[in-house]
Order: sequence, then structure tokens, then C-alpha cells
Amino acid sequence: MLATVESKNQAVSKLEALIERGRSRAANVIDHVMRNQPTDRLARGEALQFRAADTLPEILMTVPDREHGTIEQSLHRNTVYQMARATDMPVKFIDSLQSVADPWGRQLLAHNLQTVFNRRFQKKHYLLRSLRQEVRGFLSDSYRRIDSRPIVEAFATAVQEKGALPYEGYVTDTKIAIQAIMPEVYEPVPGEVVAFGLSLENSDFGNGALSLRAYLLRIWCTNLAITQEEMRQVHLGKRLDESMVYSQRTYELEAQTTVSALRDVIQKQLNAGQLQQQMNLIRQANGKTVDSTQARELLRKALQKNEADSVIEAYNSLDTVNMPAGNTIWRLSNAVSWVAGKTEDAERKLEISKVAGQILNPAQRKRRASSARLLNSFSRSTRCSYGRSQGVLSCNRRDKFQPSVTGI
Repeated sequence: MLATVESKNQAVSKLEALIERGRSRAANVIDHVMRNQPTDRLARGEALQFRAADTLPEILMTVPDREHGTIEQSLHRNTVYQMARATDMPVKFIDSLQSVADPWGRQLLAHNLQTVFNRRFQKKHYLLRSLRQEVRGFLSDSYRRIDSRPIVEAFATAVQEKGALPYEGYVTDTKIAIQAIMPEVYEPVPGEVVAFGLSLENSDFGNGALSLRAYLLRIWCTNLAITQEEMRQVHLGKRLDESMVYSQRTYELEAQTTVSALRDVIQKQLNAGQLQQQMNLIRQANGKTVDSTQARELLRKALQKNEADSVIEAYNSLDTVNMPAGNTIWRLSNAVSWVAGKTEDAERKLEISKVAGQILNPAQRKRRASSARLLNSFSRSTRCSYGRSQGVLSCNRRDKFQPSVTGI
């Protein structure tokens, strides 16, 4: 149990401050999703026209549009990379052309794209997803569209029903993430105070699957470790038809099914048995020692070299505030989380936080190393052993932060 009344109060106050600080960012994610839905167009390769912009360092694409006949839009970097994968054009070659200061580089790239799509892939259909006059997703006509609006609304409602509160959120050009946290603190090992929550991610533009993951938050330094994935739905479905009318009906029905599955998984995850499993992960990690050589090997394929170097430097340091003391897996996980917290790019920060979770969970590390397969199922069965949680302390001021679905 937490050693003193003072330390209990400090932990509660810190968690309340984190929730209060983060709820506005979670609200921004919800507002962004509700206000910004992509416009979809289905086009053949032979209908795509490319040109270099006259005054801006970008490529413009003209595509068919039902209302205006044709429409010209800019290409997001994510779209350009998706085009590279679709055409087997080397990304390094594309980057080199885009980085040329003179217009000829972008002109050559536009010429190459138009030639490849008009002559090699002229009959192939592509789904173009745009937002604010920018094509952000260039996808197969078998891409399974998952409407983020009911997903995010269902997440906010379901976690609230279990007592969790909005904690954090991220919005990038091509991905969103929103997190909820239980307003309770736990002490799985003496002096180590953590909280538990769920993180939801989705991309409307082919930059990742719909994913629901559990996470652990070390209260004193806000190190975040995103642990096992509890739900994953890939964007793979039937081919879209020319009119997209039938596809729209399917789109809405599949959204309802996904919402139902999401609510079920949240109900299973935010319970005493699952929370206890997360606490056991920390106890086991805190009891397993690891030296710097072993630590670097664990990080070798998971992080970029500069990131791994920063983690090892932090792990070997004398810092026992941002990381727990000892040469353990628990300290290594927190060293990874600490580096994630210093990373400015929101998407990369999430990815590094997932590595911190993989370090904690040996089974997850083995799954990642042995298989890269995508699980196209709504949920994975979860073992829950119900029992009284050890070292749990309720904030007892939950109403102060209680959100509503419309007002978060």
C-alpha cells in the first residue's frame, strides 16, 4: 500500500491535475472528428492528371468529381508514399525529386506519376480520400472505410459508463488517438504509483488500423506504456462499386457492428480482473533484471538507433525520479517511455510508447517478433480473473471531472 497519507494525497492530486490538463486535448480530438470527415472519390488510373504547382513546392492532381466534373487538389505526403507503394516507385527517388529547388524535379515527378497511372494502371480503380482540398489517402478500391464519428462517440460513452475519464488526445493530418483513464491510483510495487486506461487509434487515410490498446501511466513522471492490443480492425473489405450507393449502406452497417464490438471490448477491459493483470505485469517486470547489452538487444529492431541510444543513456543514468531505481525491465520500459515523452512528433510518440509496453509484456514481444500478420477480427478473447485489486485508492472526487458525450 502507499506508504503515507501524504504520498497518497500527492498521487491523487497529481492524477487529478493530469486529467484536468489533458481533457481539453481529448475534447479537441472529438471535435476534430465530428467536424472533419473525408470526401471520397473513386477514380480509374487513366483519369488521374498530375502537374507541378506553379508557385508552391508541391504536386497537384486533377480527379473526376460528380458535382464539378473535375477538381484539382494538392497531395499530402502520406498520399505520395501510398502512390509509391501502388506503383513500385522508389520512395528515395520521389523524395529526391521533391527536394530539388528548381521546378524541373516536381515536373519530372508529375510526368512519371501521370505516365504510370495512365498507361500501366489505367483500368485500376482507386479510392481518393480528401480533406480541405488535399488528397490525404490514395487507397485500393477494397479499402474498408471505418467512420470515426460513431467510433469515437462510442468510446467516450463506453469508458464513461465504466468510470473512466478523458485524459489525452492527438490529432495529426492522417491519424487520431484518444485516451481515457481510470481515476484511481495503484501501487503494484512499493513506491511505484500508476494509473490504468485505454487508448483508441484510427486513421481515415490508410495510416493504420482501428486499434484499442490498454496502457499504464506512471504517475510521478507521466511515463506512458501502451501495452497489449485488445481490438484491431483492418481497413480491408469488398471492392467499391462505381456509384458507391450500396457501399454507403454497407459503410453505415459495418460502423454499427464495429461500435458494438468496441463497447464489448471496453466492458471487458475496464474491470478489476484486467486491472490486476496489468499490475502483475509491473511486478514481474520489476523483479526481472536486465543489463545494458540485453537492453540494447531488446530495442534493436523496435527503435531507431538514435532513439535506442537515448533510451540506454537514460537507463544507465542515476535518475530515479523519471525512472524507477534498479536495473530491471520496469526501469527499461520507463526509459523508453521517457524518450517517448520527449518526442515532438505525435505519431512517433505513440509508437515509442507501444515499444515501452512491449518491453513489459514478454508474450507481446514474442508475438511481434514471430509474426507481422494483421488480425481482421473485431476483438480478441480476454482472460479475466476477478478479484480484489491490491493497493487501489479511489480519487473520491470523480464528479469533478465527469464528462458528458456532448460536452467533453
